[in-house]
Amino acid sequence: MESRYLKGIKKICRASETEAEKLVYGTDASRIKGQTILVAWPENAEQLQRLIRFVTREKISMTIRGGGTSLVGSAVPQNAVVVDMALFSRIKKIDLNKETATVEAGIVLDELNNLLKNYEYEFSSQPGSHAACTIGGMIATNAAGMLTLRHGRVIDQVLEISIIDGTGKSFTIKGDEIKDFAGTEGSVAIILDAKLKINRKKELFDAVYEFDNITELLAKIDELKNNAEVEALEYINKIAAKIAGIGSKDYLLVKYSSPRGNIDKQKANEIWKLRENMYSVLVEAGFQRIEDPFIPEESIGKFILWLQEKNIPAYGHVSCGILHPHFRRSQRDLNDFMEVVKQLKGKLAAEHGIGILKKNIDMIFGQIKRIRDLKEKYDPFNILNRGKFK
Repeated sequence: MESRYLKGIKKICRASETEAEKLVYGTDASRIKGQTILVAWPENAEQLQRLIRFVTREKISMTIRGGGTSLVGSAVPQNAVVVDMALFSRIKKIDLNKETATVEAGIVLDELNNLLKNYEYEFSSQPGSHAACTIGGMIATNAAGMLTLRHGRVIDQVLEISIIDGTGKSFTIKGDEIKDFAGTEGSVAIILDAKLKINRKKELFDAVYEFDNITELLAKIDELKNNAEVEALEYINKIAAKIAGIGSKDYLLVKYSSPRGNIDKQKANEIWKLRENMYSVLVEAGFQRIEDPFIPEESIGKFILWLQEKNIPAYGHVSCGILHPHFRRSQRDLNDFMEVVKQLKGKLAAEHGIGILKKNIDMIFGQIKRIRDLKEKYDPFNILNRGKFK
């Protein structure tokens, strides 16, 4: 028998409360389990506004879901209606003269770039989940990625967004105001579409450098960060490298805008592909907990040394100070990690978000308070992503 919630929402859009779908939508890439009331697939802004009115009237909440790639449980429902944005996947406009693309929030990054490739353009952001993550989800977490060195984070490439807040009001947001919604994990407003900067697609040339000495590694990082031909700069530490089967060395992976490098092209391509899959490699090796600290430039060497001393595998966007250490779900190791990030004046949640996994950590209270303050303004009834920040 259909619940009253399903009967009401089916008058608005397609919805389901089968046990199989509730189970699938009850988690995301974090593997944290939540509780789903039902799943809804709205097609347009009007249906979303009607959904907001319905859940407000019923005093329940809704969790917005993009690609489900969150590693911290941002899209895990806490006894909520899950709203899948998959049907918001249209490309509304491509303006090559202004080098912009206006797209709906549910479009997958790789799908967008596959289309832009026909015009020899791209949206220059490449998080590890690029095959599944959506534009709305990337804005909601203010994603970084492998091209951050030259192009910045997602917030640096978004010119305008259309949103619906927790009261059902719709807005078009431009300029610095976009920062109020980037990185708020779907808890402040629902992103409908975005106008993005796009760039001419360049041919990039892969190179890899190997190091036995951390002093030499850090000197090379400084050199490459200041090289105008470097488009991407990634790091794999020797512990992760050994687990992945490429030897016990530190690696810097580079993408140049002109032919460069010091080893053969095939090997460089293979190691770059390995970097894209490093999360899966380490999870399969038993290091299931991934972290995403930001470490200030002046302290990055100390953090790399600490990881080596503690035998912790790590990799990441060393050009912007975001690394990804992995842990074997040991609370002691995690506590030590949090303490060293604090000592180095870093941040614990740099690009994956806060979600369920980190919402009770004292060190990120300032980030949580910012989102709570925004919810007071845009989601006063707390219907969006309840149970994460409020």
